[in-house]
Amino acid sequence: MNLDLIDTFLDLLETGNFNRTAERLETTQSTISGRVKALEQAVGAKLFQRGRAGAVPTPSGIRFEQHARALKAGWTHARRDIGGLERYEGSLRVSGQFSLMRTLFLDWIGELHQTNKRLSLHLEADYSTQIISDLANGAVDIGVVFAPKFLPDLAIEEIGTERLMMVSTDFHKVSDVTADRYIRASYTAYIERAHADLLPHLAHPALTVGYEELAIGIMKRFGGTTYLPEHALDYLASAGVTARLVEDAPEIQQPVYVATQRRRKHDPFVNKAIRALRKVAERYFDQSIAKGD
Repeated sequence: MNLDLIDTFLDLLETGNFNRTAERLETTQSTISGRVKALEQAVGAKLFQRGRAGAVPTPSGIRFEQHARALKAGWTHARRDIGGLERYEGSLRVSGQFSLMRTLFLDWIGELHQTNKRLSLHLEADYSTQIISDLANGAVDIGVVFAPKFLPDLAIEEIGTERLMMVSTDFHKVSDVTADRYIRASYTAYIERAHADLLPHLAHPALTVGYEELAIGIMKRFGGTTYLPEHALDYLASAGVTARLVEDAPEIQQPVYVATQRRRKHDPFVNKAIRALRKVAERYFDQSIAKGD
């Protein structure tokens, strides 16, 4: 299998420009053109139209994308999967949203180890965009994300809702919160939209952060008011920050999803791991609801 042809095809789909793809793949434009021609001969169809607008995928090129991603993912998985089988029954690479590392993700890993101690696990933490990309490329078997991208070859399932609460070192009521002491949570696009709808008067504060650890750090150093996932409140208290829930502040509820490749959904190790995740998620999110009540 010549993966250079597949990598070139996928990169050219993204850039739409032979020169840009040559730069990104650290080769020459003539090499890129040669690879595209070789791939077109191999599949028996024209994949790109060349013109002033750049490289525009033909209907065949658009159709071939899912096959190209499947070929690359299958090769990546095969190379990774054949090693170490003497010691383990199987292996999984799982990646989760940064914000879920201390709670849901660790509980899930514990459940997996309890049910199968001969399963090799490779763990990653990242943002949703990268996790989905890694899934599509076969670098990850299962991802737990806040913001999925519904690609044709991915199976995505909602497993619960993370509750975000407004906490403050300064104010008791949401009507008292001022923009100059407010830290706007911008952890995901979903949270941003919910925030804009619920609290339009706090849409342009002095600080906006894209990661809850940064929000916690600012709260520890300077105080203020922000939204944090419910599980982070105990961590904030253990860090020595005297903060309170803001009365009558609306909750923001962020859905949580599990994603895997459709063709691997029925793999026994992937299937068992997702069932374990559902079990842990049901317990985790039920506890979260009970605390709120």
